[in-house]
Amino acid sequence: MGRLRSPTLVTLGRLVRTFRDAAGLTQKELAKALGYTNGWVSNVETAQLRPRAEQITALERALRVPPGALMNVYEQLDGEVLPGWFREWVDEETRAEVLRTFELALVPGLLQTEDYARALFPGDEATVARRMKRQEILARELPPMFHIVLDEAVLYHGRGGREVIRAQLEHLIASVGPRLTLQVVRSELNPRSAGAFTIATVDGADVAYIETAVQGIVTSNREEIAALTAAWEAIRTFALSQQESLDLIRKVIEEKWT
Repeated sequence: MGRLRSPTLVTLGRLVRTFRDAAGLTQKELAKALGYTNGWVSNVETAQLRPRAEQITALERALRVPPGALMNVYEQLDGEVLPGWFREWVDEETRAEVLRTFELALVPGLLQTEDYARALFPGDEATVARRMKRQEILARELPPMFHIVLDEAVLYHGRGGREVIRAQLEHLIASVGPRLTLQVVRSELNPRSAGAFTIATVDGADVAYIETAVQGIVTSNREEIAALTAAWEAIRTFALSQQESLDLIRKVIEEKWT
């Protein structure tokens, strides 16, 4: 099954194509006028990406349509909260230029070892395989910038036993590099006690995945993104530095998991 797309983005894309055709422009000509690629125009018209507000304004000018002809539709996206079954998070994750992840209890899926994932999904090898497949984005020549903050509690949850957790925590340390940062926030200082989340920057716009007690929710709602961004900044303010975080992880490995 193909990716289910936002109805509002589909409408927006159709309008762009309608106005482009009415203006007698090809995708190539419109792309040249905007300073973007043919692929960008195609992705907008087929609802494969969400443009930024300033790009919508540029489209209106290039297509010589009245101000608001596209923006009025675009602004409806702010009221759209899309559940996981509707806007597949993995699609967003795969296309992201930047990922910001906060976890309260578990190691993020993109950094889970196979044994750790197997402990989370006992007997479900298909899910484990899919989780390992997701991690391929980190092996790209230019992977996304990946910033992670873990609540200290993550280091103490014994999923799979001593050897599995030790190997998992050692994997976290080894994963840190120029495009992957890792910090730990002490549980007693953590300003957010509910709901792990990830904010992905995709084509210049932010979309977020929020974990709830019932299900994961994907949203591009402006107010919710702003609230999550504020939460992210607050959490990082209270987090240990990366070096202090790595030292803490090593200490926990030695004292609890060795």
